[in-house]
Amino acid sequence: MTHYADFSPYAYTTGSVPDGTPAVNIGWLEPDEEFPRGAVPEEFVRTLALLCRDDRHMVMRGWHRCRLPHPGGEIPYPAAIHVGQDRVSLGSAEVRVVGRDGGWLVAPNLVHHYITAHSYLPPEEFIEAVMARRTALPRA
Repeated sequence: MTHYADFSPYAYTTGSVPDGTPAVNIGWLEPDEEFPRGAVPEEFVRTLALLCRDDRHMVMRGWHRCRLPHPGGEIPYPAAIHVGQDRVSLGSAEVRVVGRDGGWLVAPNLVHHYITAHSYLPPEEFIEAVMARRTALPRA
């Protein structure tokens, strides 16, 4: 995966965004790149998990591995979460939500792991859009 700064123009699969729709990156993390850290509401984590399970965009073949340091050893590959009875693998799709201005906020679904395992603090706009479940369409 590639590092993209939060709010930089989305450029990973640009043809998947409708013409005229502004889209920016959120949570594309890599080692040796600084990122904001902090606590997020538990309800946000639960809602993000549901989006990772139920509203995947740009599903790719294979999984990206989390390359951030993991004290105590490596995590299982692929990274995964449990949502209810479902095991959801992370690192092969995107979460796309709509900001208040109508622009898309696009994150790799590995963002859930970055938040829960590495204390990544996404921008408030992303947290609010996830909590409101304003998902971007069309799904790809």
